[in-house]
Amino acid sequence: MDLAQIKTRLVSFYSSIQKAVFIIGGSIIVLAAARNSLTWHLTRLWGLSHDFWQESWWKVMNMCGNDDATIAIIGTNIASISIFWGFNAFLIYIDVTGKPVFLQKYKIQEEKQVPVDRAKLLRCIKVVIFNQFLSFVLTALFYPLFKWRGMSTGLALPTFQVVLFQLGGFILVEEVLFYYCHRLLHHPRIYKHVHKMHHEWTAPIGIVGIYAHPIEHIFSNVIPVFTGPLLFGSHFATLWLWTVIALVNTSNSHSGYHFPAFPSAEQHDYHHLKFNQCYGVLGILDRLHNTDGNFRASKNYQRHIMHFSLEPVKQSFPDEVPPKAGKSS
Repeated sequence: MDLAQIKTRLVSFYSSIQKAVFIIGGSIIVLAAARNSLTWHLTRLWGLSHDFWQESWWKVMNMCGNDDATIAIIGTNIASISIFWGFNAFLIYIDVTGKPVFLQKYKIQEEKQVPVDRAKLLRCIKVVIFNQFLSFVLTALFYPLFKWRGMSTGLALPTFQVVLFQLGGFILVEEVLFYYCHRLLHHPRIYKHVHKMHHEWTAPIGIVGIYAHPIEHIFSNVIPVFTGPLLFGSHFATLWLWTVIALVNTSNSHSGYHFPAFPSAEQHDYHHLKFNQCYGVLGILDRLHNTDGNFRASKNYQRHIMHFSLEPVKQSFPDEVPPKAGKSS
């Protein structure tokens, strides 16, 4: 490697560090500024509902016979599966029927797959069910590690501050593990054997979030989600909450819709459309490694916001229509 190449790489590395400092530092400043008001209100809300959640947890423990393994393995998977299919039942209905019609205006790739191909959907459902069974097996395999790390199913739920802090940690751990694993899955020698299956859906639907080769499901879906709670030694109720959040988020990110008051699905939808952009969840590492350059230059990036208007965001940021060529005289 000559001196010019070394200099170029150093400049690129320095630029990436600057971007990381800007993104992470800016996030810390915003969170610090919001801490006094936001945390206070959320803490009050948690305090008002704490008795409800505490009593609910006691009921769960009684139903499971106060057995740690039952709560950790069976309980975690029942909670995850129930929320996943409850959320996706609505998405499947509108993708299969195309109704209610007014919701179709929120479709990101509005020309694609409505109604969805039923044979393709059925195959997807079968793979998802298999991967959920695989998740059950993996939870059982992880259980000794959970217990070794001190994860508890105890009667007393953790405080709001502990849950909030740990969820923040889980999100960062998932971002790192998912981003690098996802990029690795796009390596040509791996992609055609593993990740290509997931990318059969260029215009994804909700359940595609866990439509994947078993190897991908283990290393890209399950391990990034389980690692955070394992590192923190979290209460199993926090693990339940985190798995529910992760599953709803991946379903929404793959939904193909940008509904009002919902987190934007534009970023990951763009990944399925363009293939080599936007590998992460938060976008921090994409910005650091400049794997979202085309996305940031597109209209999709301008639309990548949570909006609260009933007007579709693509009407607020319409595609640019090239001007018509003038008529010759």
